[in-house]
Amino acid sequence: MSVPALEHWFSLSVRRNRKSFIIACLALALTFVVCILVWFFFAKTSGGKVFGFAIFGIPAAICSYLLVAQRLRDFNVSGWFSLLWIVVNAFDTEIRLALTAAFFLALCGIPGTVGPNRYGDDPTS
Repeated sequence: MSVPALEHWFSLSVRRNRKSFIIACLALALTFVVCILVWFFFAKTSGGKVFGFAIFGIPAAICSYLLVAQRLRDFNVSGWFSLLWIVVNAFDTEIRLALTAAFFLALCGIPGTVGPNRYGDDPTS
């Protein structure tokens, strides 16, 4: 059975299949956008807006790295490779966007390892 998309976002003990990963990413993005919009609506100063972005942005960034790590574990690759995205963020905007799109499409399109791997059982079985 697939890992429920709205569970285990901050866990490294699960493998996440494509469907669960896509739904979890969409839910995270929607949650982040709603929280930021609400915060910006009620924040009166630019300092308050920066504080709100940090309050919601830091957990969202951590969660997104962990979701990618879970998906990489389904490929039988170490989840630590999700931290390479810190290096990608140093590139120019166009290169960063192209690499982000390519990496996200790869995570969403390539099936994981069939059967158990060193990170656990098959999440689709």
